[in-house]
Amino acid sequence: MADSGGGGAPGGVGYEWDFFVSYTQSDRGWAEWIAWELESAGHRVLVQAWHMVAGMSWSERMAAGMARSARTVAVLSPDYVESDACGAEWQAAWRSDLAGRGRRLLPVRVVEFSPPPPFDGIVWTDLVGVDEPEAVGRLGRMVEAATTGENRPSGRPLFPVAGQAGDGPRFPVGQAAVWSLPWERNRHFTGREPELSELRSRLVGDGVTATVPRALHGLGGVGKTQLAVQYAYRHASDYDLVWWIPAEDPALALAALAALADRVGVAVPGQAEESAREVVDLLRQGQRFPHWLLILDNAAEPADLYGLLSAAGGGGHVLVTTRDPAWSRLAGLVEVDVLPRDRAVALLRERVPRLSEGEAGRIAATVADLPLALEQAGAWLAETGTPAQEYVDLLGQRVSAVMARGVPADHAPVAATWTIALRTLDEPAVLLARLWALFGPEPIPVGLIRPGVAGLLPEPLASAARDPLEFRDAVGRLARTAIVRLVAGDMVVMHRLVQAVLRDDTPDALRPGLREAARRLIAHGRPDDSAAPAGWGRYAQLYPHALATDLVDADTAEARDLTMALVSALRNQGDYPNSRRLAEHAHDRWTTELGADHPDTIRVTADLAATLWNQGNYPAAHAMEEDLLARRRRILGDDHPDVLLAATNLAVTLLSQGDYPAARDLQEDLLARYRRVLGDNHQDTVRAMTNLAVTLAYQGDHQAARVLREDALAWSRRILGEDHPETIRAAANLAATLWNQGDYA
Repeated sequence: MADSGGGGAPGGVGYEWDFFVSYTQSDRGWAEWIAWELESAGHRVLVQAWHMVAGMSWSERMAAGMARSARTVAVLSPDYVESDACGAEWQAAWRSDLAGRGRRLLPVRVVEFSPPPPFDGIVWTDLVGVDEPEAVGRLGRMVEAATTGENRPSGRPLFPVAGQAGDGPRFPVGQAAVWSLPWERNRHFTGREPELSELRSRLVGDGVTATVPRALHGLGGVGKTQLAVQYAYRHASDYDLVWWIPAEDPALALAALAALADRVGVAVPGQAEESAREVVDLLRQGQRFPHWLLILDNAAEPADLYGLLSAAGGGGHVLVTTRDPAWSRLAGLVEVDVLPRDRAVALLRERVPRLSEGEAGRIAATVADLPLALEQAGAWLAETGTPAQEYVDLLGQRVSAVMARGVPADHAPVAATWTIALRTLDEPAVLLARLWALFGPEPIPVGLIRPGVAGLLPEPLASAARDPLEFRDAVGRLARTAIVRLVAGDMVVMHRLVQAVLRDDTPDALRPGLREAARRLIAHGRPDDSAAPAGWGRYAQLYPHALATDLVDADTAEARDLTMALVSALRNQGDYPNSRRLAEHAHDRWTTELGADHPDTIRVTADLAATLWNQGNYPAAHAMEEDLLARRRRILGDDHPDVLLAATNLAVTLLSQGDYPAARDLQEDLLARYRRVLGDNHQDTVRAMTNLAVTLAYQGDHQAARVLREDALAWSRRILGEDHPETIRAAANLAATLWNQGDYA
């Protein structure tokens, strides 16, 4: 930091203090740290925490201090801007220098928030999310800029990277303002410098040709995901926005895009697909976020999801990780191969320093230099202290445990790595690992297993689950052997390759029971209401695991209930394609297994019809609802509430198709039945009146619609009261009818 002194220095003639540090008590730690750093650089600092002692008048001391301080440092946070006392302090400095020519008010932001006026019009120093050395440097630059009135660099700036947008070099520390990455930075990451350099140059381009999305391509376990993670962290300061998108399933990708839309304020409530399109369009424009990075992890079939790939260009980058070479049609492939032997050896020796070069070489050869296998082997060796040769011998004995999905047979040593790790664990932890291997590779809620559902599990895992301490110990043992990774939100992640190995290694006798336990745990983890937005996050967590465990095939009422709840939750979130896919799968399977007249088959048929209607596929919805109504009438009779509901849905579809006469006939019959079964004063009867009034209005029969709407409004006022939402809605409907009749009075 620059010392105070003559000329434009912070002190100057007539000032007792160079800086007065203004803060609220919740930020006292920041205030004292800032004051200490300023004093350490030779500045004179006044701060309440140090200079107010017993017997002093606080108001007099602070007023005098502010008057005799050259500048005020405002420790900026939401609590600070809401404090009246702090307001008096910063306003004194601000009013004395409204144009900012003397730099008398120096805001320092210490909490992530958007400062209100006038701070939003004053250049502040940002200490949010930086480490201490960087924070010290920023304070020093703040003092220097306040002293000299400019922020000129001390040396010549580097020539900007070719193709990089912007007028100068981006600050090389910190991360994007909008950031979502489910992985922490891997401190053991090594051996991929050439790949990182190539990836950067390909994404940035040569400044002449247009940049295109890039796809990291290679076999499972080669380290594509970790390479993408490392790239994101290494270049975090080059982007304004970094967002991770799990792309193995369309529903997960859509949920991630919808979450991004919500984060940046362009979400369309209840419309996931529209939200995705809005945020992609925002990124394409490149105004709010000139530099952005989206990572599509484990992408399956090549597809330009909501125009995401075509939005890339300039400062916007899309990075894909995939096993499918067909992605070359949409993105430039960057091949990710196994590590060269020297880099594989270096990786192992960094993780396990006791290994000699020869020992590390033998292990690397045995696991075929596959990065994920090397990482797993290193974690296990470091945890257990197993001699290198014993480890190599064990691998040789278990090499037949070949992973079945997506990985060539010559990478069988990967499988041995995790099955050997199981040998170090007790039986509850082993069963827990085998159970979680049946879930999807997305984060698994640990809380699905709790004492109340322990009876669903096989012994001895059931006994461990009844004791929260014992169960958490088992989770910890899995984490220490790197079979699972603990992530935020009380979740664990098991890599898809680890899952494949453990599934393949599970004895045949255990498989049916574990699969049934997994399905039941998932079914018991559902929220109460699929329509309530508060539960949508939980359904998003359960959905990939319901797919992975083939929940649709489970022969339990709980599993079928969750399946239908997932269909409804996806529909309520606006994710109609995935709602339809799941509903069609359940409809086809249950029709075959349970019969078309089974109550659950009928329920999922109604759910499927509702999703088709929401997609605007009225003919398909119509056909399904007609069949559904016929079945319910045959099974339940003409006047059963479920039959009346089915007829109501069909009438709505007829109305949507423009078949007003058919809709009217059905709704008139429905109204007569509701009146006969429930009476004139039942709410369902009034709703039937309202529905019929809509159809009459579409037909231009406003007088008949008026009579029904007058009756509906009278009922609402009498039963619900003047201020009830239904009453207000009924009044609005009647007003529309009166307007259509020309009755403007």
